[in-house]
Amino acid sequence: MAAAVDSAATMASQAERVVAQEGCVENGEGSGSTGHVPVFGAFDDLGLTGRDVAELVGVTPPTVSKWRSAKVRIPNEKLAFLTLVLAHLLDEADMGCTMNVEGPIDTMHGRGPIEAARAGLAYQDVLNRDLPVSDVRAAAQRFRAWWESGHAQKLQDKRFSPPASADILRALQNMRKKR
Repeated sequence: MAAAVDSAATMASQAERVVAQEGCVENGEGSGSTGHVPVFGAFDDLGLTGRDVAELVGVTPPTVSKWRSAKVRIPNEKLAFLTLVLAHLLDEADMGCTMNVEGPIDTMHGRGPIEAARAGLAYQDVLNRDLPVSDVRAAAQRFRAWWESGHAQKLQDKRFSPPASADILRALQNMRKKR
């Protein structure tokens, strides 16, 4: 657990350096000159579609497409909400669930989809630091309502599956012991 916290702190520190070097924060949002919003890349890494994201925030898939392409700026409250959902999904992955994520390993950085999503979350966290408190509070309230409505469980069921058997658990434990 401490290793995960250290890893997240390291990624956040690296993300802060990138933001400072590239000047990616524009008016408190992570859109910069390229329109890149890291939370969308992280959702891509986890296999969530634009339709999934649209359903999360209650907009149409074309609206999400416009946010991704920076044709339209994503509202701060919705950006903070999506960041909270991403953090939730990654917390579930840390709690021992097996994420239904398939994707190539990023050979340049030596990381898989979950690690890439964690890096995206760290980067988005840095960019979100300048969001207005009222928008972050509204996003937290929205997240809580989403959680209590059972939609979080539905998303977890879609993204996660418990280990298939005790054999898989033993194999994972053996792999950890060998490290």
